[in-house]
Amino acid sequence: MNKAKKLELLREKKRREKLAKHSEDFAGFSEEHINIITKDATEGFIPFKFNEAQMKINEALEEQRRTTGKVRAIILKARQQGISTYSAARCFWKSYFNPHSRAVVMAHDAPTSSALFDMTRNLIDHMDSDMRPIYAKSNAKEMKFEHNNAQYKLYTAGSPQAGRGTTSTILHASEVAFWQHDAEILAGLFQGISQAPGTEVILESTANGASGEFYRLWKGAVAGENGYIPVFIPWFVTSEYRTAVPPQYKLELTSEEEALIEEFDLDLEQIYWRRLKIAESGERKFQQEYPARPEEAFLVSGTHVFDPQITHDMVSVSPLRKALFNDSLGSFDENREGHLQIWTPPTFEEPFVIGADIAMGASQDYSVATVFNTKQELVAMLRTNIVDPGTFGDILFYLGRYYNNALLCVESNSIGNTTLDRLRQMRYVNLYSETKVANMRTEDTEKLGFRTTASSKPRIIGHLKRCVEDLDIGVPAIEAIEELRNYVQTDTGKTEALAGSHDDIVMAMAISMEVLRTHRDKLVTDRIPWTQKISGMEGYNNDQTRWI
Repeated sequence: MNKAKKLELLREKKRREKLAKHSEDFAGFSEEHINIITKDATEGFIPFKFNEAQMKINEALEEQRRTTGKVRAIILKARQQGISTYSAARCFWKSYFNPHSRAVVMAHDAPTSSALFDMTRNLIDHMDSDMRPIYAKSNAKEMKFEHNNAQYKLYTAGSPQAGRGTTSTILHASEVAFWQHDAEILAGLFQGISQAPGTEVILESTANGASGEFYRLWKGAVAGENGYIPVFIPWFVTSEYRTAVPPQYKLELTSEEEALIEEFDLDLEQIYWRRLKIAESGERKFQQEYPARPEEAFLVSGTHVFDPQITHDMVSVSPLRKALFNDSLGSFDENREGHLQIWTPPTFEEPFVIGADIAMGASQDYSVATVFNTKQELVAMLRTNIVDPGTFGDILFYLGRYYNNALLCVESNSIGNTTLDRLRQMRYVNLYSETKVANMRTEDTEKLGFRTTASSKPRIIGHLKRCVEDLDIGVPAIEAIEELRNYVQTDTGKTEALAGSHDDIVMAMAISMEVLRTHRDKLVTDRIPWTQKISGMEGYNNDQTRWI
């Protein structure tokens, strides 16, 4: 073997050693073999060493890859943190080392999609020659590598059909919150994504209001419902987001700035940078583009009804148990997927109130019943969107009985009357009647339930707002806390849930608080028949009700 051939074999051996070393080490591969242009273009191409935000993302994705064998991540980011660069480089790394892989890159508009594709080409073109892949195919929207037949395709999220029909193993979806046809496009892409080990899906975006698929998927990831991990990158993780305070400038901190320093351990240079950015574009815009907390990012037009700081500080508590209604037995059977969540079971003589907001049960809005004790603590919550109003009346009957025949108030607008009719048929013994004020006294009427009108809704929402902001209500349910956070007053003065959110729990809680406000001194437990009180006690079997 001649000397030239030996040298060639030696180079090939070293190249293969490098490949083996980095096939499972993206960070090492990036630093040794990928070069990028930074914000300071005068530096030219430099080794891609992860910044703080990129390191945080890489740790989260690698942990998921180790535990599940694949990556499904949704990344909520601030502006200019290098997340698109990280995602583009990772997409290339996966394609480079995985034969026959099919990568799809898609952004919200053509210039951004092209920029991501060009970024990948630059990564490849500036690799060492012995590591650089050879193109089997290369054009403006597609690349194919000769050494492993991996494909790389570019799409723009401009049409509802964009990307439909593709079968990908790697997906990088950029600025998803700004896709015009987000639901249709993602549905098509998700149908084509392989679930095999080694596949990766990265959805990354700055926020664009509390609506759309990105917001829905983010909420689902936070709740642990969709298999995606939520990765949030606050602005202060990025070390360059700071400005030296001029010597002549006296930086007097506001109470909000002091709270940020306390909560996130910020320094004065970060606070000063933040102050300058807010001066440029306003605080609302700053919070959306440079959030410190995820909920700040999802800003929309409208004012939060409930103090955001208070709802942010609310801490959810897992229920003691979950149960599902068994209509054939009239019982609530323990089930981890159950619609009924219980935090505190009833004591023998304790009075309770139940407020109920009724929906059609057509898998859209929810029918909700919230159970409160006289300390204004949410002790149980029933929430379902697959039960019709009549059947919901059956469930309320048994729920009310379990909670000592609680004073039960059903919203009587339209379909709520169906629920009330069913409760009357079943002879529920403690139904709420509307009240009226006459001669300085509050009197019950003969009208069952609570009717929400243009005049009554502001009253009960206002009372619930006072309870929340006076810390005079206990809300352990994460679903309830989310609704409080996403309940706004529009420019017309109307109060409602943000687009893509619900307000059924808010309305049920508002009704419950109104009942406690007007009927607290009338709550009794002596409407419970003796046979119900002794049911289940040894020696008494007169009542056949199956309790929870």
